[in-house]
Amino acid sequence: MGYRNRKTRQTNERIVHPYGFLYGHRHYLVAWHEHPKAEKFVLFSLPGIETVDLLVDSFVRDSAFNLQGFAARSFGLFQEEPFDVVWRFAPDAADVAADFVFHPTQTLERQVDGSLIVRFRAGGDLEMAWHLCIWGDKVEVLEPVRLAELVNGQRRAWPALP
Repeated sequence: MGYRNRKTRQTNERIVHPYGFLYGHRHYLVAWHEHPKAEKFVLFSLPGIETVDLLVDSFVRDSAFNLQGFAARSFGLFQEEPFDVVWRFAPDAADVAADFVFHPTQTLERQVDGSLIVRFRAGGDLEMAWHLCIWGDKVEVLEPVRLAELVNGQRRAWPALP
């Protein structure tokens, strides 16, 4: 396929083995990237795919690959090493937050003060930071420290909840 890099805007030919699609704030093709520097599963943004050619060659699907498991490694779409996440939602946002599925592995813990603790394990701290901005001052990052430092100083009071 001809794939245009988002940063360089340059289009390069890629040989890929398609495995599925992930939908989020952007939509992606999940594919094995057949290239000596890659040789791994990669996300290709759908708008970046400019041309597709069906090759005569075929590939044997990796039976150990699980699209759901691949997606669960991250908060959004960025595939980073997973880490433990703990967020605390203020009492006046707890009911709304309890209705959200932030991650398929999340656990929810109501606190005596009415707040809500959300825990899960995933990678993608930048995508988490982007998402947490919509909650304004109604969410506090307790773990990990690097995400707390990225987000907690940016919290604003919004007139409504997401």
